[in-house]
Amino acid sequence: MVLHRAKFFKYFLENRTIFIDEDSLLAGHTASRLVGCPVFVDVLSWLSDEIENADTRAYDPYQFLPGEKEELKDLASKWKGHTFGDYTKEQIDSESALMEELGIFTIGSREKDTGANAPDYYNLVKRGYRFYIDECRKQIASLDNVDVDALGRKNTWESFIIVMEAIIDHAHRYADLAEKMSAECSNAERRQQLLTIAENCRTVPEHPPKNFHQATQLVWFTHLAFMLEGNGHNHCLGRFDQYMYPFYQADLKNGVSEDFISDLVNELKLKVSEIKIYRPAMEAQSYAGCPLWMHMFLGGQKADGKDACNPLTDLILRSILEMPTKEPAMSFRYHNNINRNTFRLALECVRGGNSHPAFFNDNICIPNLLSMGYNIKEAREYCVCGCVENMVPGITDENANVGFFNPYKILEITLNDGLDPISKKQIGLHTGDVRTFTSMGQVIEAFRTQIHYFAVQWLKVFARVQACHAYLLPTFTASCFTAGCIEKGEYLQQGAAPHKFSVCAITSPANVADSLAAIDVCVFKEKYLTMAELMDALATDFAGRENIRQLLLNRAPKFGNNDELVDDYARALTGWLSDELQFTDLKDGHGGRYTALVSTQSYNVTLGEQVGAMPDGRHAFTPQADNASPMSGRDTNGPTAALSSVAYTDLFMMQTGELVNQRFDPALLRGEKGLDILESIVRGYFEQYGEHLQVNVVDTETLRAAQKNPKEYQNILVRVAGYSAYFVELERKVQDDIISRTLQNCV
Repeated sequence: MVLHRAKFFKYFLENRTIFIDEDSLLAGHTASRLVGCPVFVDVLSWLSDEIENADTRAYDPYQFLPGEKEELKDLASKWKGHTFGDYTKEQIDSESALMEELGIFTIGSREKDTGANAPDYYNLVKRGYRFYIDECRKQIASLDNVDVDALGRKNTWESFIIVMEAIIDHAHRYADLAEKMSAECSNAERRQQLLTIAENCRTVPEHPPKNFHQATQLVWFTHLAFMLEGNGHNHCLGRFDQYMYPFYQADLKNGVSEDFISDLVNELKLKVSEIKIYRPAMEAQSYAGCPLWMHMFLGGQKADGKDACNPLTDLILRSILEMPTKEPAMSFRYHNNINRNTFRLALECVRGGNSHPAFFNDNICIPNLLSMGYNIKEAREYCVCGCVENMVPGITDENANVGFFNPYKILEITLNDGLDPISKKQIGLHTGDVRTFTSMGQVIEAFRTQIHYFAVQWLKVFARVQACHAYLLPTFTASCFTAGCIEKGEYLQQGAAPHKFSVCAITSPANVADSLAAIDVCVFKEKYLTMAELMDALATDFAGRENIRQLLLNRAPKFGNNDELVDDYARALTGWLSDELQFTDLKDGHGGRYTALVSTQSYNVTLGEQVGAMPDGRHAFTPQADNASPMSGRDTNGPTAALSSVAYTDLFMMQTGELVNQRFDPALLRGEKGLDILESIVRGYFEQYGEHLQVNVVDTETLRAAQKNPKEYQNILVRVAGYSAYFVELERKVQDDIISRTLQNCV
């Protein structure tokens, strides 16, 4: 079956409509027109049910040319019941499906390939595809006999060859087109540009690139193949300023201008920004803004531990100031000996309101990777695939989409003896009537019992879903350029990579910590109310009991204010979840381990719609806290206190990261003093072993004005989660959630 899929991909690349747009220096697009969206009819089980409303839905609507919707409807009806998504549905038992329906967890990787790959670009730009094709042929030639196992490996190598040759031929199609366009072009300068494009596409990706232009084209063709292969996302451009730096240096020596290199970087950014995938309505809301988390990593350390910042790093950062784009997701690695000028340039980019780059802390990311089995040289080469999921390019099979695990919903179920109070369904274990509990220890014991029960159910059902990819939806291109796959004659999805793991996303720990602190203080310590009174208030969403809600909000400490009692609960929760999700004996569908991070994307809005009133004073069906950040509006002691609370949660326990948002008033960060303030905040947080920080610098008045007059504010980029989006393209609920984040205006 997988050999057939490789041939299908070859057929697609041979027959898709291609074009080279005016003034372009790089060839290649994801669709037959600018900003077009490929639709994978063989993967998406929901397509026939949702295509009718694709252009009118609230979140990420898509436009159609005449006849396109009817054509898609016809294709979707033919594939209905036979897609990859239909196959993965069969792996989900009814109990797990109900848990997902009620908002306890989501089950990822069902309608897409496993994605989340960063290939070995270091060697790829030195070798070209022909090297890897020859390696596959050597492996086939070395087979002494062909038994069942050997035949499987032979088919795998043949599929790799088919796909790499197809991508090369795809590049040659662009070369032919560029030559044809050049012959018809009357402008001498553009004619030469087209001839250069043709030469580049004849050279790469088949052969090693000779200059920065060709190397950029190779990277783009490879990334494009990733995106066209299987509806994947989270594919990363890796440490671009490192593997491209030798080409930058050589080009400057050969008289190429920095302006030309900057133009190439900007065009690559535009190409990446153009990529879209079609998601179902629920996912479109939960991943508002159509993110693909295609990181380009900058800065950090070299394998020998020395600072890695270089002039290309600075050039790329300046490109953010000159031409901000929502993709790639620009990310900057910090360490204690970072080049200060480059670091401040990165801070200046953020201060400019561009939302890029996000900041990652080598001082914790590298030790976490060491704890996952990488050696020190490998760990120092890390980047991120997904929102904040640390991994090492070229040697890793990471699945960044196990799904989202909602301990806040589990706490609600715990408080109701395993019953979901919204659906009235007994979905959890019977852990006791909390109205009879006499200590906080009983609450915690019941809560941890429910966490364990749901975690085991979640990981087991995901492993069944993930195992489907090896049979029906392997990632050919990613496998070709990840160590272990060609050597073993196996796909990534068969467990061939030296390092393999799947990442469990934990949502909104701040709400859980605030709720536990409220029960502890208001019920057991200070006895402001009984557990029965609390439960009665929650059952009515505080109707007629606003005094109880205000008591919960104001008498109990809140996460994000550097208060030890509530921060201890957040830290404990991190440990409990780490025990269940990371230090479990359960394996994923590739035979790898599980790791954990804290992230919600926009699921804090979606999941919040499935959680009733809670002890932290939150009203029913309203958004939860975003990612690892404090609940909106509750961090009242400034950014230093907020970030100290996050750092206190022991981020070494979340091996693949915690996503943290902060929003600043532009007035606070103006001038040199303002940049000093921002530098001090980021350094201070990272000195406490904070792992990740991303910043929006925009005031509430501007965002409200953008809601009223979107056409006048089309260029406002905001950080939603581990990605950026244009604010005016977000649905109103997500916009309001971003506005509700605390505006830090003093330190």
